[in-house]
Amino acid sequence: MKQRNLLWLLPVTDLALIAGIFMGGFWLRHSLLADLMGSDFRLSVYHYFLTGLVLGSVQVAFMAVLGVYRREFGLGMIEEVAGIIRGALMAVLFTLAMTFITRQLLFSRFVLVFSFPASALLLSFWHSLFRKFSSRTGKPSRVLILGISDHARQLGAFMENRAQIKYIIVDYINPDTPSETISELIREKDVHELVVANHSIPTEKLSSVILICEKLGIQYKIAADVFAIVSLTARVAHMGGTTLIESVPAPLSGWGLALKRATDLVLSSIFIALFSPVFILTALAIVIDSGFPVFYRQMRLGRDNNSFKMLKFRSMRIGAHKEKAALSHQNESNGLLFKIKNDPRITKTGKFIRRWSIDELPQLFNVLSGEMSLVGPRPPLPEEVEEYSRRDFKRLHTTPGVTGVWQISGRSNLGFDEMVKLDLYYVDNWSIWMDLAILMLTPSAVIEGSGAY
Repeated sequence: MKQRNLLWLLPVTDLALIAGIFMGGFWLRHSLLADLMGSDFRLSVYHYFLTGLVLGSVQVAFMAVLGVYRREFGLGMIEEVAGIIRGALMAVLFTLAMTFITRQLLFSRFVLVFSFPASALLLSFWHSLFRKFSSRTGKPSRVLILGISDHARQLGAFMENRAQIKYIIVDYINPDTPSETISELIREKDVHELVVANHSIPTEKLSSVILICEKLGIQYKIAADVFAIVSLTARVAHMGGTTLIESVPAPLSGWGLALKRATDLVLSSIFIALFSPVFILTALAIVIDSGFPVFYRQMRLGRDNNSFKMLKFRSMRIGAHKEKAALSHQNESNGLLFKIKNDPRITKTGKFIRRWSIDELPQLFNVLSGEMSLVGPRPPLPEEVEEYSRRDFKRLHTTPGVTGVWQISGRSNLGFDEMVKLDLYYVDNWSIWMDLAILMLTPSAVIEGSGAY
C-alpha cells in the first residue's frame, strides 16, 4: 500500500482523539476537581460527547486548511506540529467566540481550555508515530534525479535518509541526457517521481522533461537555487499570466520580534525555576568529578554579529580548548564544525550531561539577558564566522537559540551546509507556531540522543 493512501486515517483518528480528550477533561473537571471547583452538570455525558465531536470537527477542519494533512513537509514534524498547535488554539477560540455570541456556554470552560494543550500534545505524538509507521510500511516512492552535482546528491541523500516519506533514488542522470532516453529510463526503472536538481538546465529542455512527466503521469519537482538567487523572504505571485517572485518583509521584525522576546522572558523564567534542582545537582557532580569551575564561558557571535559569552556547564577538562588543534585530524564533521564522537577531553560527568543536553541549561540565563533566544540558529564561534560565505551571514540576522531546527534534526550528525540551510529556512519562515513546535519536539530529540556528543 502506498504511503499517500494511508493519509485519510489521520483526520479520522484525530477526530476520535479530540473527542476522547474532551471527555477526559469532563472526567477531570467533574470527578477529580469536583470538590475544588464545585459541581456543574448542566449537560449530560452524552451531550458532552456530542460537543467534543463538534469541537473535534472544527479543529480537524482548521488543521486541514493549515495543511497538516499534506503528504510531506520541508522541515518534517516541525511544520506539522506547528499546524497542530495553531489548529487546536483556533478551534478553542472559535468555540469560545460562538458561545459568547449565542450566550449558550452550557459546558465547563475548564474542559474547553484543557482540550487545547492536551490535544496539541497528544495529536503531535500520534502524528509522529503515524509518520514513522507509514514511512516504514508504505510502498516507497521511486525517484529519478536529473542532476549529477554535489547539490543533487545532497538532495537525494536527504530524501532517502531524512524525508518524512520513504524515497528510493533509482539513479542520478546527466542533464544533457536526451529526452527520449529519459522517457525510456522512467519506464524501465518504474519511476514515480522525477526531480530536476540542475539550476542551469535550458528552458527548452526543462519544458521537454515536464511534458514527458505529464505524458507518463508521474510527479515532478524542480529544485530552485534560492540561496544563490533570491532571499527566502519572497513569495510567488502572478500577474497577467506571468509568474513573478516578489519580496515580503522578514517575519522576524517589528511585532514578530516583540512577541518572540516576550515569550523568551516568560518561558525562560519558568524553565529556570523548574530546573533549579538540576542546576544544583549538576554543579555538585562537576565539582566532585573534576573540581572548579562549574561553568564554561565561550565567546560566541549573536544577532548582528555582536559577541557574547555563552554559558554552559563545563563538560571537558580544564584547558580543553588549547588541545583542539592537536585533535583536528580526528574531526568527524565537515565544513566549519568541529565534532569528535568520543572526544578524549570530555569528563565522566561531561559525557552524561552532554548526552541529556543538561550542559546547555545555563544558556537560559543568556536568554533572560537577551543575548540568546529559546529558539533560533546555532550560535557560531568567531573563527567559524571568519570563513562564512555571503549567504551564511544571514544566520546572524536573528538571535541565536538554545534549541532550534538544527538541534532537533540530528545535531552533530548534520554537516555544516545542511545546518546552514535549516537555519536559513527558520530565519525566513519564522512564526510563533514554529517556535512552539520546536520547543515541544526538543525533549523527544534529547531522549532520542541522535548526534548528542
